[in-house]
Amino acid sequence: MRTNLAIAVLIYPMVQAVAFGLGMLLVLTTGTAQWATPWMIAATFAVSVPVAWMIAPKLRSRRWRVAHGRRPDLS
Repeated sequence: MRTNLAIAVLIYPMVQAVAFGLGMLLVLTTGTAQWATPWMIAATFAVSVPVAWMIAPKLRSRRWRVAHGRRPDLS
């Protein structure tokens, strides 16, 4: 569990940067930049946490899973 948390903490800024960039593109293309930007920033902070948490287990090495008795992921 600690390893997943450490990986998620390392992944979070990258996920948040991508979400922020996509959100800014959406806000700037719709023309609602003045009032929607703070909401978009808050939404990207909130959305990035579960996304990073879902990505973290997939980044663990297959070798580690085999050594610790877990079935290797086939996907």
